[in-house]
This record gives sequence, structure tokens and C-alpha cells, in this order.
Amino acid sequence: MTDVHDSEELRALRRKLYARSSAANSVQQHELSNPEVDVSRNWNLPNQPQPQVQAQPQPQVVTPAPAAAQPTQVTSPVTRPQESVVENAPAAPAPVKRRRRYRTFILIASLLVFIFGVGLSSLYLYMGGNQISSAQIDIDLQGPFTIGGGEVLKMQVSLGNQNTVPIESATLVMKYPPGTRSVGEAPRNLFEERIPIRNIAPNEYRNVPVSVIVFGEEQSEQNISATIEYRIAGSSGTFYKDAEPLKFSISSSPLLVRLESVEKVASGQTVDVTMTLVSNASSPLKDILVSAEYPNGFRFESADPSPVFGQNVWRVDELLPQESKTITLTGVVLGLTEETFRINVDAGPALPDNPFIVGSVLAETGIDFFIERPFINVVTKINGDSNSTHVLEQDETSRVDVLVTNTLEETVYDMFVEVIPGGNVLDEQSISAGSGFYDSNSGTVQWRVANNSTFAVIRPGETRSLSFGVRTAEVQSTAAYDLVVNVYARRVAERSASEQLIGTAQTGVKFSSEIFTGSQVGRNDAGLSDRGPIPPKVGEETTYTLTMVAEAGVNDIVDVIGNASLPVHVKWLNSVEGDGDLVFNPVSKQLEWKAGNILSKARKQVSFQVAITPSTSQVGSSPTLMNSQTLRATDRFTDARLQSSAGPVYTELSTEAGFEEENGKVQR
Repeated sequence: MTDVHDSEELRALRRKLYARSSAANSVQQHELSNPEVDVSRNWNLPNQPQPQVQAQPQPQVVTPAPAAAQPTQVTSPVTRPQESVVENAPAAPAPVKRRRRYRTFILIASLLVFIFGVGLSSLYLYMGGNQISSAQIDIDLQGPFTIGGGEVLKMQVSLGNQNTVPIESATLVMKYPPGTRSVGEAPRNLFEERIPIRNIAPNEYRNVPVSVIVFGEEQSEQNISATIEYRIAGSSGTFYKDAEPLKFSISSSPLLVRLESVEKVASGQTVDVTMTLVSNASSPLKDILVSAEYPNGFRFESADPSPVFGQNVWRVDELLPQESKTITLTGVVLGLTEETFRINVDAGPALPDNPFIVGSVLAETGIDFFIERPFINVVTKINGDSNSTHVLEQDETSRVDVLVTNTLEETVYDMFVEVIPGGNVLDEQSISAGSGFYDSNSGTVQWRVANNSTFAVIRPGETRSLSFGVRTAEVQSTAAYDLVVNVYARRVAERSASEQLIGTAQTGVKFSSEIFTGSQVGRNDAGLSDRGPIPPKVGEETTYTLTMVAEAGVNDIVDVIGNASLPVHVKWLNSVEGDGDLVFNPVSKQLEWKAGNILSKARKQVSFQVAITPSTSQVGSSPTLMNSQTLRATDRFTDARLQSSAGPVYTELSTEAGFEEENGKVQR
């Protein structure tokens, strides 16, 4: 019955739910409020009065009016216990939480344990409780504080192990300054030396003697350092301990270098520098290099003995104690007035990997030069031209004028002038010295006070002049000559200045080559076939072969170009044979022959055909076949521009070729 009853209730409820006339369910509405609450600033304690809470208004239930013709349904509001508010009821006290102080105790205890552990470990390490410590290893380097350069330096390295365990694979590392050499029959350069010590037992001490030869400049400070490298059992790492470096000074150098020369020079003056090497060592010095450093204003000329490398490196194989050797250096000073420059010289053993570079400086010195105003100014003119290089035509005779001026503010005495000729076109008869004297033994022309009294005294600003002639000998290829004029004088001068005053000038002369050009007319030349009557006749065409020739003189010539033109009555047949390229312009009737380069005394030529049909106005005359020619080229030796020309070419053929006279005149 229960199931049937329940089913009927469900059906009744479903009918009411879906009925159109059923009223909407009553809706309960609540109004929101905003009461003010007094919040205490302190925690609520059990004995403190609680703030009064304003009673909330009772929620109002609004029930909508039922629709017309519907039965009235009353919905009773349901009041929940939680929504009841009692006025003036005291609030319940908040529960008090206990503070967890055990965390602070744990943190403080951990810090104390950590600090205690660190301190105990540090104390353990500091007191040497570990198995090995570098502080328990002693290394001491002892030696003299001064020593002479080139002498044997004897040192002693003390090693000690105060640890409770041995040190293994110990190696003593010695580091030396540049220039240190080993002791023995075959000394070698030393930079770093490794001496094996092997093992050192606990509480064991060892003394290691070390001997080397030190070099260096006098009064220079040097350092030698010592380091011990070692390992310990059970470890693959390498440890080390340094000793205090040994500081010492070189009391004396084993080698002395002295430089001697004049201090005041003139630009262009030749100077001699004497380098003297003196041994100050107790044993022989071997394989000593001497290296000179020149300034920009010094031009090396020669040296005795000759350098072993370049122009500034010499080698002394052996220098015995107290022995000295001399090197003489000759050069020319070139610079500006009142300019100072310096030549530096180093001496010492060579680098092990480069036998021409000084590895350790045993001695270092230098010499200064001061360039004063030129005391003798020399000007040389060739045919009135004062350029340093002159180009003359082949076989041309030249006149040389030398002007000597005293540029000092003091008088010079006993002037002496010499001219040193050179070149491939001068011989003993080439110079006409005039008042000078030609010395065949020295090959110079000289002018002295003996043959020119005006040379005895030359006051400040005065000028003396002399002249002579030069004629060339047999002309040859690249013909040239040069003249070096040296002027010497004496003055009462400072001791630091040279007693021989030198003024010098050099001039050169080159002879340019000559070129030759020519042309000719022929028949059936250069493999070209000609036709037509000879002599030519009016109204009939006659062909000719023209040939242009270019020839070089004693020098090679380059860029040879020939130019010519054809008359209006001459016809170009475009038939060419020969050297180079021949270009014809049919509009202007100009010819350009590019012959290229021609060697000394060689020649090139080109042949081409032209035709002429004589007119009655040409009867009895020899018509022109080609106008004047011009040949241009450049002398390869002198770079001079050369030019040559040739006259017109006519119809007249050479009688040497078998033709009769007047074979070029036009006939009717």
C-alpha cells in the first residue's frame, strides 16, 4: 500500500507542478544592512567586557498576492536557528593560541654547533694537526749580494720537511735573469732550470748547491728565484712553496765598449765611428755580438771588419782577459741643421734561437751627434744647370762650375778641392782641369793653395769658384758619368769639432740615345708585287712599295711611334708587311706606325703599297707619294723624349736598283 500511496502522491504533485493555473511559489526576500561594529584594539580576554552587537532586524517575508480565481495558498516562513539574533548577548571569547618557542631554540642550537665545528677545524689546521702543510716545508736561497759580471755565482738552497709524512717527486725550480749561463765546458744560456730532488722524509733537511755564470750591465740589479714543487701520497695534485728571491747587483761588467767620433758634424759629412771592446773578465769571452742601432739620419757606408749580418751586427769569436778589439764604422750624416741624433751599441752573448740578436746586454753605450750649419756649401753646375742629375745629348761636351761658399761665422783656411770623376765614358783625357792638377795615381783632379792663392783664406760668406771641362770618350750604351766634389778646409775650432771641414756635392750626367728615321720607295719590295709603267704615264695606274724605317742609338728606346700622311692623289691599297702595326685613316689619309720597343742599335721597318694615276697637270714632274714623316720615342735609360724626322718620298726610284735616271717623271 505504501508504494501505491507514494505513486499517487507523485502523480498529484506532478499535476500541480505542470498545471497552467498554478501560482508561483512564494519568494522569501531579505534586506541587507550595514551595521557599525566596535572592534577592540586588544585581544579579547575572558575578564574583559565584550562590545555590544546591534541586533539585526528581523527578516521580512513578502508573499505575493494570489491571482484571481486561484485558491489562496499560505506559505509559512521557516526560521532557522542560526538566523536568530539575541539583543545585548555577549560575544563568545576568542581562543588564545600558544607561541611556539621551540623553533628559536633549535635555530640557536644549530648555530652554536656550526661555530664550534668551524673553530675546532681551524684550530686543528692551525696547530698542524693535518697530515701535511706547506707551512711545515722550509725553503731558503742563500748567495752573495754583489758579484762581477761574467763570474761564477755560487748559491745554496736549503730544503726541509717538518711534516709527519714525506713529500714525493720534489723538484727544485730555479729562475734566472737574462744573460745567465751554465758552468761547464759547453756553457748554455739559462732561463729556467729544474733540479730533481725526489722524496724528502719527515724532519729531513737537504742542501742543494747551485752555480751559474751571470752577465749584466755594470751596477744593474738582478733577481734569482727558487721554488719547490712536490706531491703527497694519495693525491695527484702538485703543490709548491716559494723562497725569498736572491737579490744581487753586478759590481763590474766583464765587457767594456767605448765609442769615439766627432760630436759636431755637417749634413752630408762622412764620419768615422770607432768601437773599442775591452775584456774585463777573468776568463775568455766567446761568441760576443756587437749590435749597432742607427738613427734615420745615418747612412752606412762601410766597416772594418765587415758585419756578419746586415750592416750593424758584428761577432767577436773570442776575447781574452784584458784584450781589446776595434771596429771602425764609416757613414754619412744626413739631417737638418741643429738636429741631434744618437748611435746606440749593445754587446753581449746571442740568443739561443737567433745567433744575430744580443740575448744579454753586457755593455751598452752610445754616441751623440749634433748637426751644425754646413760650414762649406758646395754647388755644382753642368752647363749652367745646378740639378743633381743632367741629361745631355750624345757626344755633347759639358762645362762644370763649382761654387764653394763659407757659411760659418768664422774664417777658414787652406781650402782644398778635389774632384773624383767616375762613369763609363770618362778616361784620363776627359777632364780639362785648367788651373787644377790631375793625379792619375788617385784618379782625381785637385785644386790647392799652391795653384790657387785665393784658397788660402776664405772669410765668412765669401765664395770661391772654379771650372773645368768634361768631354766623353767613345760613346757606348747607357753612357753616363758622375762627379764627386769634396772640399776640405781648416779652422781654429773647438776641440770637439773636426779639424777637417768637409763640404761635398755630387752630380751625375746621363747621355741620351739618338733615334733615326727614314723612308724609301721601291718596286716589288717586301714580297709585294707592283704593276704599271715606269716612268708613270698619264691616265695609267702605277703602284709603288713605300718603306718606313726606325733605328735606335746607343740606348734602348720604347714606345716608338711614326706618323706620316699620303697626298690626295695617292691611293691606299691596304697591303702591308713588316714590324708593328700600321693604321691608315681614309678620311684624313694619315698614317700611324706603332713600332713598339727597339733595342740598342737595332732597327724596325714596315712596307706598304700605294698607287698613283698621274694627271696631265703632273706631266714632267715627280709626284709625291708620301709626305714628311716624324718618329717619336722614349729613352729607357734617361727617360728623355726623343724625336726624329724624314722628308717626303717621291716617285723617283734609285738608280742603284737598275732604274734609269728621271724614272719618276710623268710621261704623256
